[in-house]
Amino acid sequence: MTRPTRTSPALLGAGLATIYLVWGTTYLGIRVGVETIPPFFLSGVRYLLAGGLLFGLVALRGGLTGGWPSARHWLSAALTGTGLVAIGNGALSWGEQYLPSGPAAIFIATVPIWMAILGRVFLKERIGLLASLGLAIGLGGLVVLVGPAALHGTDLVPMLACVAAAIGWGAATVYSKVAPFPNNPFQVAGMQMFAGGAVVFVFSLLSGDAARFHLASVSTRSELAFLYLLFVGAILGFGVYIWLVKVAPLPLLSTYAYVNPVVAVVLGHFLLGEQVSLRTVVGGGVIVLGVALVVASRSGAEGRTERAERGRLAEPEPAVSAVH
Repeated sequence: MTRPTRTSPALLGAGLATIYLVWGTTYLGIRVGVETIPPFFLSGVRYLLAGGLLFGLVALRGGLTGGWPSARHWLSAALTGTGLVAIGNGALSWGEQYLPSGPAAIFIATVPIWMAILGRVFLKERIGLLASLGLAIGLGGLVVLVGPAALHGTDLVPMLACVAAAIGWGAATVYSKVAPFPNNPFQVAGMQMFAGGAVVFVFSLLSGDAARFHLASVSTRSELAFLYLLFVGAILGFGVYIWLVKVAPLPLLSTYAYVNPVVAVVLGHFLLGEQVSLRTVVGGGVIVLGVALVVASRSGAEGRTERAERGRLAEPEPAVSAVH
C-alpha cells in the first residue's frame, strides 16, 4: 500500500474527526431508527440503497475498467456482506431495540479482538505477546459487562446479539484478506453493502420483521435517523475512511476502533439521556484498553510488513471492510 507523504495535518485531523464523529453517531442513529422501524428491515433497506448508490457511482465514473464483477467476486461480496451487514449490522440493530447505544457500541468495539482470534484459527496469523495481553484484557472486559446479565438474565440475549454482530464483522474482515475481489475498493464496498443488504432484507421478509413495517407509523426522528445512516454513516463515512486508508499512518487510522465507542457513550448520554453505569464505564474501559493493545500490535506488524515490501512495483489496494 502506498501512501502520499504530503497531506496537511489539518486535513488529516478533519478526516479523523469525521470518522470519530460519524461512526460514533451511527449507534445513536440505529437506536433512534429502530424505535419505529423494524431492525432487519432498517438494515436491509439502508444497505441495499447505499450499496446500489455507491456501485452505480463507481460505474458512472468509469470504475468498472476491469469489466463487470465475476460470479466469484459476487460470491465473495455475498459472504463478506453477510458477515458485515446481515450479522454485523442486522444483529446490532436488533440488539439496540433493548440496549442503549453506548453499551452496544462497546460490544462492537471488540471486533479487533475477534479478528485476531479468527485470524489465528483460520489464517494461522501469529499473535504476539502484546496482542495476547490485549485479548485477555478485552475478553475480561466482556465478562465484566455480560457477567451480571448472565447471572440474572437481564438483557443477556441483546448483549449476545451484539457480541455475535462483532464476531460476524470480524469473520467477514478476516475472510476479506483472502477472498477474490476487484481492485477498486469503492466497487468492493458497494458490492458488499448491496449483497449484505439483500441477505438481511430477505431475512426480514421471511422472519416477519418486514411485515411490522408501516410507513404511517414511522416517526419523524426515525426517518431522519434512517437518512443520516444512509447518506452520512454509510456513504460519507466510508468515503472518508477510504481516503484516510491512502494518506494516514495505519496506527493513527486504527484509533477509530477505540475512539468510536467513547463517542457513542458520551453522545448517547447527552443526546438520548442514556444512563452510564459504573459497570459500563469499568467494563468499557477495560475493553477499550484491550482493543488498543491488539490494534497497536497488529499495526506494528503490518507496518513492518509494509516497510519490507517497499521497492516492489505498486500493487492494487486491498479491499477494506468497514461498513457502519
